[in-house]
Amino acid sequence: MKLSCCVNTYKRPEFLKKLLYSLEKQNLPTSCTLEIIIVDNDPEELGKPVVYKVLEELNLDIKYFTQPIKNISLTRNKAVEKASGELILFVDDDGITDENWIGEMVGCFEKFNADGVFGAVLPYYDPKTPNWIKSAGFFDRLIQKSGEISKFMRTGNCLIKASLIKSIEGPFNPDFGLTGGEDSNLFGKLKSSGAKFVFCAEGIVYDYVPLERANINYLIKRRFRNGITFVKNHIEGSAFKIGLRIFYIFRSSLFFMTYFLLTLICLPFKKWRINYFLKCIAYSGHLAAVFNVNYNEYQ
Repeated sequence: MKLSCCVNTYKRPEFLKKLLYSLEKQNLPTSCTLEIIIVDNDPEELGKPVVYKVLEELNLDIKYFTQPIKNISLTRNKAVEKASGELILFVDDDGITDENWIGEMVGCFEKFNADGVFGAVLPYYDPKTPNWIKSAGFFDRLIQKSGEISKFMRTGNCLIKASLIKSIEGPFNPDFGLTGGEDSNLFGKLKSSGAKFVFCAEGIVYDYVPLERANINYLIKRRFRNGITFVKNHIEGSAFKIGLRIFYIFRSSLFFMTYFLLTLICLPFKKWRINYFLKCIAYSGHLAAVFNVNYNEYQ
């Protein structure tokens, strides 16, 4: 069985190199072969020298392409278009894969007769990252039991049937190309159509948290954007758009006020104060989505 690992990259050549070295160490199932599809969204093609250097040093099947328009959806779409495997894997260019990543993901896919699998994403930090950021768990992702229906669907660690993802035109919506959320939008559509997506706790990717993201300003922007895309996806996929907008106005306003009060109550306790404040930000994102406000994270 042929697998295609799709990697989008943008101005992170050193991280791309680390990812490719981790992919070379994969303990692939004996029945599987792997191709790596890299699509560079950087017009300067900073990833190209890294790819050709790695091709000289490692025994990897890598295909390199460029997509110069600044739009993450278009970049992902080109990767899907060029992938020739029966199963498609997605991982970010700043990720590092566990050596058993692919084997565990494929095994989970087969064991639970799934259409797609989402794996564990564990953060690792710059050495200068403040301890309170690490201990507070702001960058931790939900870990479920293997085989459970996945509650979150992102391209940071994913395996999916190629025939399924290619059955949708695009497949990633370019309207989300600057805001982000294109992955949850697509996988949400597929799930609504009956696709079975499960979680794999043993399929691990390590996600780097750079120092410039390990701060409250970044967390505010990310929670606000996540709040917008969460509600935007719900409204877009609903036949009752007006009713859903009214529902989110009341629901999000209620939760915003609740967490705002909890933020005030917890002012002396830094961890809880920030945690509740970030929930306020997320619900403000919900309200922003109701009124068609966007935040272009990849502008």
